[in-house]
Amino acid sequence: MERWKGRVALVTGASVGIGAAIARALVQQGMRVVGCARNVDKIEKLAAECQSAGYSGTLIPYKCDLSNEEEILSMFSAIKTLHKGVDVCINNAGLAHNEPLLSGKTEGWRNMIDVNVLALSICTREAYKSMKERNVDDGHIININ
Repeated sequence: MERWKGRVALVTGASVGIGAAIARALVQQGMRVVGCARNVDKIEKLAAECQSAGYSGTLIPYKCDLSNEEEILSMFSAIKTLHKGVDVCINNAGLAHNEPLLSGKTEGWRNMIDVNVLALSICTREAYKSMKERNVDDGHIININ
């Protein structure tokens, strides 16, 4: 993990569960981690915990609604401006609306597709472009489902 110290990771869905655990582990290993979620209160708390623990990396909370492409593109633009780009992208965010196929609401399905398929695709595309622009040949894109 030494080669990743100071490098930038984006973790979507970083406020709870697997995303929060991944963000914490990467910060512990010295990475600068942009943790995004619709509500960043929990990420801000996690960032403070990481700092108090003396981890060598940094967790940067970022509010982003992944069902909104403009917000995703704005997030990648901010990462480029503030951190030069993404070296690791972990697509962790996901939604589940437990509705029966025969009686479910289209809006719920659309929201799941927006987050689980489109956001993952957009984040993957933008992370790849970020790596390609900077000639990063050891970057990673990880999709969690």
